Amino acid sequence: MTWGTSLVLLNATCRVRFHGTERLVEGGNYIYSFWHRFLGVWFVAALRRQRGHAWLQHPAAYMQPVHIVLHLMGVRTVLGSSGEEGRRAAATLTELVKNGASTSITPDGPRGPAHELKKGVLHIALGSGIPIVPVRMHTRPSLRLPTWDRKVFPLPFARIDITFETPIHVTAENFEEAGRRVAEGMTGP
Repeated sequence: MTWGTSLVLLNATCRVRFHGTERLVEGGNYIYSFWHRFLGVWFVAALRRQRGHAWLQHPAAYMQPVHIVLHLMGVRTVLGSSGEEGRRAAATLTELVKNGASTSITPDGPRGPAHELKKGVLHIALGSGIPIVPVRMHTRPSLRLPTWDRKVFPLPFARIDITFETPIHVTAENFEEAGRRVAEGMTGP
């Protein structure tokens, strides 16, 4: 079974509940932020919610299947990784978000350390003026992989709970405090 087929099967069989949607403005654009370990859960749960999104993606050839799935989901991919290429990609993503796109970012990815917030998500929020929404996820039953982040994947017929925390606006004055609040919001109580 291919990765894309698995995604469609899981999306069709998993029960997804969204919590905290009252904190979001209907049709508003946001920077959704969650830990890298939950990327597979987000793909399954949010499959139908990604129209109008733009995601920063690694340009490596092994990522092509993911780029194709994102395209089919209606997500615009912005390719870039690190160094100057990464800075250009982040600037492009910032402009897209500023002009109405939403995005999803895993601020401890792609290589960790797990649950350590990197500042890129804060810079994109500061540059675009769009708030960050910390997202928490829980799924059962699930499979945990022996990766650096202990990646979580829902199993067929799993129950997935996604909680949207209060959007956080980032300014030059609250930059560090906003980072702390985003990390706490993704980790939860």
